[in-house]
Amino acid sequence: MSKNVIVFYSKDNNTRTAAKLVSERIEAQIVELIETKKGNFIQALRKKGSKLQGNPWDEIKDADSIFLMFPIWASNGVPAMNAFLDHADFNEKKVSIITLQQFEDLRNSGKVHDYVQKRVEDKGGKVVYKKALLGGKMNHYAGEPALKVEVDKLKFN
Repeated sequence: MSKNVIVFYSKDNNTRTAAKLVSERIEAQIVELIETKKGNFIQALRKKGSKLQGNPWDEIKDADSIFLMFPIWASNGVPAMNAFLDHADFNEKKVSIITLQQFEDLRNSGKVHDYVQKRVEDKGGKVVYKKALLGGKMNHYAGEPALKVEVDKLKFN
């Protein structure tokens, strides 16, 4: 049986709720990225990382499939996920990238997915799935019913 791990960052509980809903479907371990000092818009804009508590990248060592879930800020990934990508070893891992954002047109999600895919592949991983979902507006929780509708759009093998 393959081991699934969801690695996520959530500021307003949208990605946390989506990660929980995904984990219920695929029976996955959940790893939350927690910053020691909150990342910000400028760090996201510059594709910089933040300092994370512990060593969350150790949690994917025995995983076969990894799901990276995070919001899009400033048309980029969040600092917490950038920090995770800096340290994680994706060698021979299947990776899915699932982002949440506030804009209904899901603008720039493809650019963010391609950037993360390159970082994963540079570390030996294989991206097998990419999907953008609508989350809540900035500083707003969309609510579980709305997020369930979004998670229902995901395709799992």
